[in-house]
Amino acid sequence: MTSAIRTGPLAASAAQFRSWAAGLLALALVAYPQLTLLREPLTDQNRYGPFGDGVTPAGASWPAWGDLLALPLPAAVCAGFTALVAGRLHRAPFRDSPAQHLLAALTVPLAAHALHLAWLWADLTAEAILLTSLGVGLGCLAGILLDLALD
Repeated sequence: MTSAIRTGPLAASAAQFRSWAAGLLALALVAYPQLTLLREPLTDQNRYGPFGDGVTPAGASWPAWGDLLALPLPAAVCAGFTALVAGRLHRAPFRDSPAQHLLAALTVPLAAHALHLAWLWADLTAEAILLTSLGVGLGCLAGILLDLALD
């Protein structure tokens, strides 16, 4: 006895919710340690000057470009892993529709980034907003491409 794959609107919604739930779990597992360890570099307005001068409040200096990588890399890892997990658990036949599959894979990382920016908005610098957004975008792209490559 074979079971038929359900393909109606209710099944499509269930597939979306399943992907989002898996994405939320993946995001919680990856983002929580990063948020607790990297909140200060993301919000310290004295650390990143308008030209990346890298002067700390104590007056010590260091190469700014190396420290600026601390902003987009964790964001890219979180977004990429979340998009990959959510995309992998979005089941066929719904993953064959590009719009449905992108909605399933990218909703959680993009919504989490928007909520994170809203939560820390008063403390973030323009550089932090730009670099974390770039990291999230590149991470989402990498997660989707890896998901497609694994098919």
